[in-house]
Amino acid sequence: MATAAASETTAPSSASDEPLEAVEPVDAAWEEPETDPYDLLVHLHDAQDWSGLRTEALKAAHKDDDARYTYLAAVARYESGAQQDALSDFDALSDDPVVGELAQLQIAGYWLDTAPRLGATTYRAYLDAGGAHRQLAAHNEAYALAAEGRFAMARTALESESVEMSPLVLATLTDPPKWKRPGVASFLSGALPGAGQLYAGQPREAASAFLVNAIFLSGMAYAAKQEAWPAFGVIAFFGVGFYSGNIYGAADAAIRHNRGVRDEVLDQLGPPVEIPLPSEAP
Repeated sequence: MATAAASETTAPSSASDEPLEAVEPVDAAWEEPETDPYDLLVHLHDAQDWSGLRTEALKAAHKDDDARYTYLAAVARYESGAQQDALSDFDALSDDPVVGELAQLQIAGYWLDTAPRLGATTYRAYLDAGGAHRQLAAHNEAYALAAEGRFAMARTALESESVEMSPLVLATLTDPPKWKRPGVASFLSGALPGAGQLYAGQPREAASAFLVNAIFLSGMAYAAKQEAWPAFGVIAFFGVGFYSGNIYGAADAAIRHNRGVRDEVLDQLGPPVEIPLPSEAP
């Protein structure tokens, strides 16, 4: 009996008898801390997800009065095809200390695409106002000038900001291929069929125009000599059409020549420099 009593007194207590530690309640209202949405906007911009970029940029701009968000929303609007609406947005941002210069460059880029001469003027105004992105603006101004055939002025624009030029670009802008005037080509072919095409550097078209018109003129002369007036009228009707086409073709040949020269120079210059994102701005 004594042994049993001793075992009862020395038996360890069960685990259920030990006190439990208090567990703190989980806060159901905990939320993940907000992060800067700019990284997401940059990602959407790089992925060219313009719809997503505009949506997220407008959300961010609604929460935080940050001009970068408004600017990126305008960029997305522009790239989505609503250029006129985006231009109004850029114009409203043009005096902003953070994105104002980028907005001005966006406006200049629009004119570069749609009216190169006005684009060149806009880039020059940006440079004259002391814009920070000088080499970007000078390159794009030169691109706009070259698109208009003003190659010497394009070289001057590049040299004014010490933009590096390859020897090929320098040589091309110094002594560019001749620019042909469509009006001169038309006048020459009006005086002598084929002469305008020859002026525009299209000898085969010149020979064809001269030969066809010579055939019609010979036919008209022969019909008149034979007093075959109905035949004369038919030949004259078609001959006048070919003669008019010869004049139009000369102007078109000059335009095609100029387009080829322009494209060659623009390929050597390289495409317009892209506008950096606000985070990349100096």
